[in-house]
Amino acid sequence: MISYNFQTGSIIEFLTALAALLTILLLWRYRKSAEVRYLIYLELLIIVWAITYAFEFGTQDLSTKVFWSKMSYLGIAYAPLAYFLFTTAFSQKGNIINPRNVSLLSILPFITIIMVFTNEYHHLVWTDVVLDEKLNMAIYFHGTWFWIFFAYAQLLIFSGLFNLLTSIYKFTSYYKSQVATLLIASLIPIVSNLMYVTRINPIPGFDWTPLSFVFTGIVIAFGVIRYRMFDLVPNARNKLIDTMDDGVMVINAEGFIEDFNPAMTQILDLNRQSTIYKSFDSVFSDLPNLTKSIKQKSKQSLHVDLDYYNERKYYQIQIFPIFNHRNKYSGNFLTFHDISTIKKTEEKLKKTNSQLKSEIVKREKLIKSLDSFGHTLAHDLRNLLGSIYSSSEVLEEGIQNDDKELLNEMVEIIKDSAGKTIKITKELLILATVSHQNVNKKPLKMDLIISEAHNQLKEQIESSRAIINLPETWPVALGYAPWIEDVWVNYLSNAIKYGGIPPVISVGAEETDDDNIKFWIKDNGNGIVKSEQPKLFKKYTRLDPEKAQGYGLGLSIVNQIIDKLEGTVGVESTGKEGEGALFYFILPKA
Repeated sequence: MISYNFQTGSIIEFLTALAALLTILLLWRYRKSAEVRYLIYLELLIIVWAITYAFEFGTQDLSTKVFWSKMSYLGIAYAPLAYFLFTTAFSQKGNIINPRNVSLLSILPFITIIMVFTNEYHHLVWTDVVLDEKLNMAIYFHGTWFWIFFAYAQLLIFSGLFNLLTSIYKFTSYYKSQVATLLIASLIPIVSNLMYVTRINPIPGFDWTPLSFVFTGIVIAFGVIRYRMFDLVPNARNKLIDTMDDGVMVINAEGFIEDFNPAMTQILDLNRQSTIYKSFDSVFSDLPNLTKSIKQKSKQSLHVDLDYYNERKYYQIQIFPIFNHRNKYSGNFLTFHDISTIKKTEEKLKKTNSQLKSEIVKREKLIKSLDSFGHTLAHDLRNLLGSIYSSSEVLEEGIQNDDKELLNEMVEIIKDSAGKTIKITKELLILATVSHQNVNKKPLKMDLIISEAHNQLKEQIESSRAIINLPETWPVALGYAPWIEDVWVNYLSNAIKYGGIPPVISVGAEETDDDNIKFWIKDNGNGIVKSEQPKLFKKYTRLDPEKAQGYGLGLSIVNQIIDKLEGTVGVESTGKEGEGALFYFILPKA
């Protein structure tokens, strides 16, 4: 029967296993975190390692010691892998941890366990084992496979250290202190294992590695409980904040930039390496309102506009102060939300609203003017239609009496009244359609247009014996031919009516300095005094009521047509008898 002697080494190892179990119990409530799960796996392996090592110390029989040493490899073989998985999860490299990679990394530990339990057949793990009866310790002389496993284990452990080192650069200052704690705690098992392998050991043959791994676990457990370490590790940051369209930035209590997401690099055109740990005063030097708000250490909201690749962008910035677990100010958390679409929509709505208000004013003026004009027009049309009606009755009487002279006289009256009625109707139609109709401006063939206008006024020209002088060539302007024909009809008609006896009319065109063309018509009448000129292009204004036969719409129509075609109208006259008046309109050059 085997006799167990629980020496000091056994007690240390049992206490080590107990400490590892306590660590697991402390971490159990946080097991949903991947980092904590791998740490629990590591502590379970350490318990196996420590207990089997304790039994090895507790026996004086060499073969029994070797048996328990073999059993300890059930914990030893997979401990480096568990540590590597823990550091990988902590450093947010979850893509590495997948079933395929874990299976591949588990092959060598599995082979090592087989090699340990079959060492008597090949001696590749231990070439020899000697019992030190004084210390009651088995001294192992390692073979080739041991050094292969040792190299594999060290590779995993140093890869874990590399994961922690890269986390220092990746995480913010709040997490850097946690990473530094993990690094220091991780170095202790490495040093302990090297002491055992190299035999530079205050107690020869004693392996301090399990104890040191438990110490590492206790340190981490303290960090989890005291600072909620893994609750704060930025899992959400990598998966959410880095993919956000909104810019996010963290500024510490000293006013230095700790971290920002990729969206922020685009918004402010930042370079991560040259901006991290830079003062926010220098980064936001062009935004004094922002720097002032950050220094107030309170929740703030403000709007800024920035140039973004030759485009103006508008952002709403939210500033949230950060306080630690002791309610001490630790810095600020900033979010940049793009509100360019909202801002531009607001501007469009304001512009549309302004246009609507302007249009309403115009419509109100038009309604008021039409209301006033309606009474006059209704009266005039009633007189004209009454004249036609009365003439038709007289015409009927003349037919019965066969009075040809009376018939001719009535026909002329009817014809004149109908013509005036048609003219009024035409002017009203033009007035109603010009402001609403959109046309495509094209190069104007002015010689053909004015020829058509001449034909419309042929009877008036002949009866007045008017002389019209036209240029041989016309410069080409942009406009809408049917409307420009109406403009010339109005100008020519007025020049004939208000010109001298007989009317002598000159028509011409010339290019202006601003790349436009000025078309003009000049008569030889009495002209128009300065005080009357501003009234001419308003509705229902007659140049000379004694001579006028129209209803004051002609020049108003001209004004609306040219304005619609993005041109201008005007008159030039000294008001002296015989010097006449010059009316013009200006259109863009083709």
